[in-house]
Amino acid sequence: MACVSMVCLAGAASAFAQSGPFLETAAEASPVRIGDTDTLWQVAHAAGGVQQDGRYGWVVSADRHRRNRVVNWSFGAQGFRRAGAWTVSGSAAFVDRPDFLFRRSLEGEVSRTLFGSVVLHGGYRHLEFPSTTVRILQPSLSWYLPRGEIQGRGFLVRNDGTGTRSSTILVRSSIDASPRVRLGGGAAIGDRIFDVATFADVEARSWIAFGSIRVAMTPQWHMELGIGGAHEDPLFSQRTLSLRLRRTF
Repeated sequence: MACVSMVCLAGAASAFAQSGPFLETAAEASPVRIGDTDTLWQVAHAAGGVQQDGRYGWVVSADRHRRNRVVNWSFGAQGFRRAGAWTVSGSAAFVDRPDFLFRRSLEGEVSRTLFGSVVLHGGYRHLEFPSTTVRILQPSLSWYLPRGEIQGRGFLVRNDGTGTRSSTILVRSSIDASPRVRLGGGAAIGDRIFDVATFADVEARSWIAFGSIRVAMTPQWHMELGIGGAHEDPLFSQRTLSLRLRRTF
């Protein structure tokens, strides 16, 4: 899901504002059906970094991706800095010997408060695969509310190898159900969400839907449970369950 997997460090709501260093681990399991074949995709994640109440932050991470018996490791770093009405964020990641992931990923975004709590974002992502390069423009608009946020984000994708283009629209939101519980969810619809490197058929319609619940068990410990489902015409379907645990120091 190269189009919708960006982690936004600057998006923490006040109920989960954090200061200081943190460590986190996560696991994800996705039963996948491609035609008549059933398989299991798995991701194990570990990361550490620093976040200061939405003013700045950075994180480094390592992820182990397994599909059938094939394993790819990705390593990345990302960060953000807020100054007045402006926020700048960026990330970079690489895979040494990719079988199904990108070789390199670079991403940057600039955002500015327009009025009140409405924020305009402009982002760009550069993905290098063994066979092609994919470029993604990401315009978006966010509305931050006292107890949550709503965001709409577009993905305008170009494959340099084939010269083809596709697009995806994502809408997501979150709300603080209580001082300790945050609920989130969203959906995306577009073309070739799962196969941005190939575009064998740019008319292959795709959708993703997801939801999550995040619980502050103590001021230092947070747990997040996520579920999701996806489909891409004509043969691909996926269901996902994830669990994330974070410790702030």
